[in-house]
Amino acid sequence: MKVVHITPTYFDDSSLIGGGERYATELALWMSKVVDTTLVSFSKERKSYLRDNLKVEIFPVKHLIHGNPVNPLSFRYLSSILQADVVHVHHVHTLVSDMACLVARLLGKRAFVTDYGGGGSLALNKRLPVFEGYQNAIAYSRFGLGFLPPELKRKAVLIKGGIDTERFSPNGTQKREKKILYVGRILPHKGIDYLIEGFRRLDRSDYTLRIVGRVYSGEYYQSLKRLSSGLNIEFVHDADDEQLIHEYQTALVTVLPSVHTSYDGTHTEVPELMGFTLLESQACGTPVICTDAGAMSEFVLNERSGFVVPQNSPEAISLAVQRFINRGPEASPSYMTYCHECLETLGWPSVVEKHLETYATSV
Repeated sequence: MKVVHITPTYFDDSSLIGGGERYATELALWMSKVVDTTLVSFSKERKSYLRDNLKVEIFPVKHLIHGNPVNPLSFRYLSSILQADVVHVHHVHTLVSDMACLVARLLGKRAFVTDYGGGGSLALNKRLPVFEGYQNAIAYSRFGLGFLPPELKRKAVLIKGGIDTERFSPNGTQKREKKILYVGRILPHKGIDYLIEGFRRLDRSDYTLRIVGRVYSGEYYQSLKRLSSGLNIEFVHDADDEQLIHEYQTALVTVLPSVHTSYDGTHTEVPELMGFTLLESQACGTPVICTDAGAMSEFVLNERSGFVVPQNSPEAISLAVQRFINRGPEASPSYMTYCHECLETLGWPSVVEKHLETYATSV
């Protein structure tokens, strides 16, 4: 079986948007350990290289439709479909996705799609029956499945996960620090302001709140800095993989406080389709606190591997953190057991196996 993954954005510094779609890249990398796999995406110039077993083909883009980085205008990438048995498209509402599906169908290839919310304003599926060309839509959360167009929802498959449990794993030799951790982009819908307010309510000067992530909104970051005044809060913007794993392994708890409605009234329908931070933290044996926004509650064993709290509530975050403090370090082995239980079927090898089964058996 030869599989081609096609994504407008990808998880690389040279992607059209920094960071890009991590899920598509990770899935392709792990799939390449099992079958012939190619990742097709776009940047400013043509590139062709290997990442371990994964073949990466980057095609040049000279124009973004309406300036949207997830809707590049390109045709050369369609040649990558010729030798494929399976074409897995990432993002539903882009011109790249629609053309890939139509060409795959014309050539008799099996086509699948995974959506991440959003997309471009110009797409062929608004005028043509593009969705008929997909064998299945593959969603990685029930929440995300609910946002699929009706034509795709009828033939949707749910495959939750995944997480690299080889890379993210507990380290029994390191002690837990008096540290509350946030990992993620610094953007309003991430709800970091509610976490900071919750930390203020906690009123524990012996604890540190460490916020790890790149700044994607300078205005929001400055408001967080002002909000942090007088509190034991540290911002880290350049953590490498080794430091990130260390932060997870030594934290008391990791908090992901995302919201649908941000402090400025901006509404986001899809704040979290999964929440990689939750999976990474639990893989390191560290429990989590998340809000009830998006799909996050699907990836936590509430009251066991962590707590799910109401969004936009500093008080709820503060009370949940206090529960972890009250239980003390002696509760750590129990949390590690529950975290392992939560992720038992979400590792990448299991996720890849389920995808390959879907590719092979879908009608």
